[in-house]
Amino acid sequence: MFTRTAELAAAPSISVFEPGFLRTALTWHRAGRVPPGAIVKLYFGGELEFGLPPTATSLDAYLELLEPSVLPWSVAVLGGDVVACGAERAIERGGHLRVGLEDWAGAGEPSNADLLRAAVALVERLGRTPATIPDARRVLGIADRER
Repeated sequence: MFTRTAELAAAPSISVFEPGFLRTALTWHRAGRVPPGAIVKLYFGGELEFGLPPTATSLDAYLELLEPSVLPWSVAVLGGDVVACGAERAIERGGHLRVGLEDWAGAGEPSNADLLRAAVALVERLGRTPATIPDARRVLGIADRER
């Protein structure tokens, strides 16, 4: 995957469903094989029982592994609500959020826009500003495209 994304000058999205996935990705990173623009997506198990639960201890364990790499990262809860599961800690530690109906489970019937508004409100409540497209490109280390 890393070879092909590098050939295409594409930014890889590295899905981490359990700690072994992250350890493997970090081995590739230390070997200089992870192309620019990569982001690590830390998935926690909500109603879908897999990997680590969405707890502060689980996040800390992943971040201890991830820290030396300085790769950007995000959190998501599959079968849950990332905003209600301690996303504050992820934001405060420098992470990003993945939100959307694909991951979400809970009471009510929100739209993707509802879930996004809740995430933006949390980010702003913590004194942060949601990333613009140029901000995201900068965080990922992706050059601006010529128009």
